Amino acid sequence: MDRVVEEERVRDALLGLAGNPALTDELFARLVADGDEDVLYALAGREQLTAPQVRALLGVGDPAVTRYLVRTGLVPWSAVPEDHPGRALDAVIGGTAPLDTWWKAAADPDPGVRKEVAYEADAPAAVLAALAHDADPGVVRGAAGNPCLPPALLPGLARHPSTVVREAVAGNENAPAALLAALLADGGQPAPTRCGACHRREAACPDHAPGVRRVRLAAAAHPAVPPAGLAAFLDAPEAWTFAARTDLPPGFLDRLAEHPDADVRAVVAANPAVREALLRTLAADPDPEVRRAVAENPAVPLDLLVTVAAHERLPDEPAPRVESATEAELRSLAGSRVAQVRVLVADRTRLPGDLVERLAADPDPGVARRIAARPDLAPEQLADLVERHGPPVFSAAARHPGCPATVLHRVAAHPTTGRRVLRDIARHPASRAETLLRCLAAEDPDVRRYAATHPALPVTVLESLLHGPDETLALAAAENPALPETLMKRIVE
Repeated sequence: MDRVVEEERVRDALLGLAGNPALTDELFARLVADGDEDVLYALAGREQLTAPQVRALLGVGDPAVTRYLVRTGLVPWSAVPEDHPGRALDAVIGGTAPLDTWWKAAADPDPGVRKEVAYEADAPAAVLAALAHDADPGVVRGAAGNPCLPPALLPGLARHPSTVVREAVAGNENAPAALLAALLADGGQPAPTRCGACHRREAACPDHAPGVRRVRLAAAAHPAVPPAGLAAFLDAPEAWTFAARTDLPPGFLDRLAEHPDADVRAVVAANPAVREALLRTLAADPDPEVRRAVAENPAVPLDLLVTVAAHERLPDEPAPRVESATEAELRSLAGSRVAQVRVLVADRTRLPGDLVERLAADPDPGVARRIAARPDLAPEQLADLVERHGPPVFSAAARHPGCPATVLHRVAAHPTTGRRVLRDIARHPASRAETLLRCLAAEDPDVRRYAATHPALPVTVLESLLHGPDETLALAAAENPALPETLMKRIVE
């Protein structure tokens, strides 16, 4: 049993070594020669594989590894093995196939292959035009929704017997407004004879109403559909798909603001075309998500924004109205008695330096937490925030790219520091060896794993992890770019 455990540990170390960015070409070749399937996959997934490394992996002849390399565009068409299964399709997806190979893949007897070709974003227009007449509705659907399809074919596809094809047409970004209006009205004419529920069955459904509704909803969600035709969908659960449009006819937003679904009302609340009176009504909506959406509206009056901020917990991201505020408005908001309004200012992407200093001295922990996350904050200011506010700013400090090593160590040593903060510390470039050792002693396995991959970890510690009882840490230590070549060779041998 001990031998089995040892073999597993060595195998895990080899997997980690396969992903190590400092792996030498010699050791790469030795791992390829070893031929372990999982190790080969790990090698193929490395970033920035060299041409010789790709050739070495291709030489193994593993179909799955070859497929991955070809599909990721690492193998030129001339180098794709002739006997590789799925050669044409893999090269098409990898973007290395010549035009005749596209045609070969599009003519494959397997509809699944033809479908993959039909969905390819870089498919030649002529190939898609041919697939648009395929016998399989799933293939036609892929071509009908592909923006590379010649737009002249869309009107014909909008009359396809299957609703799945018409739905794809309604979602094509090049669909003309008149065609969308027709699909929005009744799903298109003539009436479909097949839908997603029956197109693979010999007998058709007695009623294709669900499929027709999907076609109409797809058209309703299209930004180019004439807005006047959306009247029939104002009460639909899916009205959120168009409630953000700023060109809706008068009265439509008023109706949508009374929609029974709070998700729809929230989209309306964030719509900059909403009149002010309606926005103030939505600020009193019974659902908190709707009220919060008012604060995200780019056109919200500042006084209403302050009102909402005083009573709601807002998202941890810049508010559009604060982003566009004038300097005078910004300074007024920074002096607000409502702490969350000052938080909104602290979240703004660009702030005058004096306002950053002013908010860094703010006594509110919420303001301090947002200021601590700013990339333009000086390291000494960050250290001061941690000193004055403690745990409320630990998370922001641990994620800050300029956080001093002394601060990271202090945060890691604090008894209240949670696993999420420790994970960030274990990955922080400035973390020192003593901090990482503390992370290795944490209960959370992710914290220990991140610490084991940190290049500041001493070599002696890495060696102990490679031979320790924890297989996960052995793998992580083998991935560490600071691992000496001597230890790498020992693992391989």
